[in-house]
Order: sequence, then C-alpha cells, then structure tokens
Amino acid sequence: MKEFNGREVVVTGGAGFIGSNLCKKLVELGAKVTVIDNLYAGSKDRIQDLIGKGLKFVEKDIRDKEAIEQATKNCETIFHLAAQTSVPFSMENPQEDSEINVIGTLSVLEAAKKAGARVVFASSSAVYGNPKQKPTNETVEPNPIAFYGLTKLLGEDYCRFYHKTYGVEIVMFRIFNVYGPYCHGAIYDFLNKLKKDPTQLEVLGTGRQARDFIYVDDMVNALLRAAITPEASGHAFNVGTGATTSVADLARKIVKILELKDVNIYFTGGIAWEGDMDVTLADYSKAQKILKWTPQVSIEEGLKKIISSSSY
Repeated sequence: MKEFNGREVVVTGGAGFIGSNLCKKLVELGAKVTVIDNLYAGSKDRIQDLIGKGLKFVEKDIRDKEAIEQATKNCETIFHLAAQTSVPFSMENPQEDSEINVIGTLSVLEAAKKAGARVVFASSSAVYGNPKQKPTNETVEPNPIAFYGLTKLLGEDYCRFYHKTYGVEIVMFRIFNVYGPYCHGAIYDFLNKLKKDPTQLEVLGTGRQARDFIYVDDMVNALLRAAITPEASGHAFNVGTGATTSVADLARKIVKILELKDVNIYFTGGIAWEGDMDVTLADYSKAQKILKWTPQVSIEEGLKKIISSSSY
C-alpha cells in the first residue's frame, strides 16, 4: 500500500498484541510511526527492533491529554487501539475500565480534532452482548452485558459525536476475537496447559461458548484499509470471519494439530466468567463492500501458524 509511504501515523497501544503487528506492517510500508503506550498490558520488546527505524516510542497514558496532543500534532492517522480489554477486570473495576476506555478515547478524539487526523477506533463485538441475530450485522442494536462492552459502546458514541459535530474522520471497528502468535486468551491457555500435561485439558465453562476467531494478519489488513478508504468515514464495521468455533471444538482442533492421543478434555461447567458472551458470529459484508476487505486465514490455518511459530 503506497499510501503509507512517508505518512505520519500514531498507534495508541502499539506495544500490545494487535498494535505491535500493525506497527511492523506500517514500518514495512514506509510510514513514520509514533507509538503511545503506558506498557500497562503491552511490552516494549514487541517493537524494540523497530525503534529508531521508522518508529518512535512514547511511554505515556492515553488519559494524559497534553502528551497525546503533543504526540499527534503532525499526524494524518491515529489508530486508537489502547484500551482495557479484560471483561472480568471490567466487571470488578468498572471505574478504572471507564477511565481508560472512555476518558482515554476522549483524549484521542480531542487530539485528532486539533491535528485534523482520521481516527480508526478499535471497538469490540462485546457491544452486541448476546444478540439473537446471528450472523450479527451492524444494524443490530447494541446490548452489552459487561462493563467492557459498555465502555466500548460509549467510545463509539463519542466518535460519532466528534464526527457529526466537528467533522473528525472516524472509522469504528467492532472487532471479534483476534488471535495469532503471542496472543492471549483460550488458544494460549490450551497450548500452555497441554505443554504442562499433554494428557489432560481443562476447559472453563461448558465448552459450548463459541467465537468468531480472526487471525491477526487479517485484522491488520482491515485497519490499513480503514485508514485509506475515504468512504469509510463515519461508519462502524464488523471485523470477523463469518465463521464461529465452539471452545470445545477449538480444544479438539489444537489437540489434533499437535497430534496428541488420548487427551482427556473436560469442562468446568457454568459460565467461564461474569460477562462472558455465548456466541459471536460476524456478518462482515459491510466491510467487504466498503473497505474491499475479506479475511484470508481460516481457524485451522491460523492455529497451525501459531503452533509452528517460535511463540509456542
């Protein structure tokens, strides 16, 4: 994508899982990247080899309004990925969850207004809660069941307000379950458990919970498309694959790829944690139409990539 060559770009949360993968691609494309991250959940090691080679690192919190404005004053695009992303944490700490995800987003939007930058905002499929319509498209009314989903929805509302009131270019992504090397979540939980004991695998919940898993490379490509597609401004897009995999099937797929035999897969029962969603399944046809984006990596291919990588 030649559009990024020489472009001034800011990535909040750039030391995180999705952010670091995005930064690597942006630097590869010739962009001048500034990362803003307080290292609350991210790791500088993920981007260390890029610092000074097209990437500048700023260790600041997104709630620091002055720092955000200083870091973004010359940029054209802000990828706002920094967030508190743990559903269980949000249920136990709703105030801190709100301060990071709502006030932090407000700081970014204020900075974008002054800089004249487009914001690509990482929202979440958690805004839908447990929708009756599956696959779920963007016209389904949001109904979050966790504080995390609520704060992401509030972030979207602020984005829309800044777009309508101040003309800030905004693209909102309702992201489903992103995975890849060095990710967190069920996949690495299963891999770590099987590494310790290849005969037993505990699965939290009933195993019937199901997720639309999207590989990180596909996620990064969607973010790039959002930054350069004029028609995308003002829209919310689902970013998923249109396929769902139950947690039980995920465990079985991993066991099969690892070629393990006679593994006892057992379930704790009940819900995995408060605020956990039942099934996520994206209708991504809007992104396909406007962004000209389609996911390329199946869950089987993605799992093989993880298992064959140095991260496992």
